Amino acid sequence: MILAINGSPKLHGNLQRMLEKIVRDTGRDYEMVHLAKLKINPCIGCVKCADSNRCIQPDDMAPLYDRIVAAEALIVGPVVYFGKANAFTHTFLERLFPLRHVHPQTIGKLAAVVCVGGNEAAKVTGEVIYHLESYFECRVVGSVHFNSATPPCFTCGFGTTCLYGGPARWMTPEEFAQFHEITPEMFLRFEDHPEIVTACERLSQDLNQAIAGLAAKG
Repeated sequence: MILAINGSPKLHGNLQRMLEKIVRDTGRDYEMVHLAKLKINPCIGCVKCADSNRCIQPDDMAPLYDRIVAAEALIVGPVVYFGKANAFTHTFLERLFPLRHVHPQTIGKLAAVVCVGGNEAAKVTGEVIYHLESYFECRVVGSVHFNSATPPCFTCGFGTTCLYGGPARWMTPEEFAQFHEITPEMFLRFEDHPEIVTACERLSQDLNQAIAGLAAKG
């Protein structure tokens, strides 16, 4: 079973659709976890998880630990807010802490990262890969990132007039003066970018081969 972690609060957005394509293309059983639907608290630094590899907080992270350990592969899907993995994803990564104590439970765990963000998705992808590899000794077999270039300014209602939003920041004053309408084609879809579709398919194949390889050794 592949466990896909969707960190985006936007249901059926680019990230969810990318994750669904990747896991479905493997032909394997999978479970999609929508972090925005769960109540997961930040780590409180008590370190009471050291002797049990499980957090003492009675929240929605508790039942995820066993599923993470049992999964054939883990896919972590952040979206980018303010140049970093959003809070839903970061809190999930933070709460993996119990799995790296005296009896580490993620050494060699197959993993992948799928990230969507404005123009910093590559950077955040690298940061999440580092987190999984360095702190939890996962074996990251690949990643896909998509720069969707869709700021919240396109949906807040003030994108064409706010002098502090994204469009005003990246456009010249002359360009912004002529910016009067937000149109549907400004909302990019990964399906319309063949290179991203191909990257998703390649990651699916790599995950499948890595899982099969472990099973053969098994």
